[in-house]
Amino acid sequence: MSIIEERAANPAAGDDDRPIGYGRIQRKEDPRFVRGKGHYVDDIVLPGMLHGAILRSPVAHARIVSIDTSAALAHPGVVAVITGQDLLGLKLAWAPTLSADVQAVLATDKVRFQGQEVAFVVAEDRYAARDALELIEVDYDVLRPVINVRKALDPDAPVIRDDIEGRTDNHIFDWEAGDAAETDAVFASADVVVSQEMVYPRVHPAPMETCGAVADYEPIEGALTLYETSQAPHAHRTLFAIVSGIPEHKIRVVSPDIGGGFGNKVGIHPGYILAVVGSIVTGRPAGEVDGGPVREPDVHLVRPRLHHAG
Repeated sequence: MSIIEERAANPAAGDDDRPIGYGRIQRKEDPRFVRGKGHYVDDIVLPGMLHGAILRSPVAHARIVSIDTSAALAHPGVVAVITGQDLLGLKLAWAPTLSADVQAVLATDKVRFQGQEVAFVVAEDRYAARDALELIEVDYDVLRPVINVRKALDPDAPVIRDDIEGRTDNHIFDWEAGDAAETDAVFASADVVVSQEMVYPRVHPAPMETCGAVADYEPIEGALTLYETSQAPHAHRTLFAIVSGIPEHKIRVVSPDIGGGFGNKVGIHPGYILAVVGSIVTGRPAGEVDGGPVREPDVHLVRPRLHHAG
């Protein structure tokens, strides 16, 4: 004898004591995760893979007087050391952002925040790459930083983005939506208008796996395969086509298990582009796992074409 019990797909539906949408959700990915069988970007291993590490600025605002990479290039196992000046020659030093602005992939003229990417080392293993970071000599001319957002628009505040022609202050963009005239009319006719200043503190997601990418550029076909922790792989493909000049139909983006995103993996981080640059320059697949200033990224690459350490 069998008994069939009919029930709503969501046990919380129609329950006055529980909000709509709260209840058991059938998940299909748990079996492999609870068994340790997840497949993340850091699990990807390609033939001949190299590793990379990023040198970050210890200061918040400074002009770059010089960068000496000779000792790092001479370090055993190092294949290439890439700086912002190298990227300028490749027209890859700056990338567009979601706010219709641009961001530096590697600092060229100066650093604009503590932890900004300054140089990129590619080596045969991650230990050589990280050791080589210690051998890069950067001469910084330290400038006064902006440390309080409320004072960023003060007349005497140092201009951070002086790379933008005509920039005389730190105002970058305005974000508007809706009908301004109609909105003003509503406020003008309202019986009561309440004004309140709301402070939104700094926050940052904390996914299980940090942002990362493994890039494999095939020079004969001119095709790029990019494995990355992306919440927006289609948008990333479009942006990489814009930045690299590789036709969009020749770019394949694979987003495996990403270990959580929370919005942090929507944008394009400089390390992603560095992985692509590393693969193009060395001719070998390149990957990057980026924990930001806390954890230096790992980069992996494959197929020698250009040898920068010679």
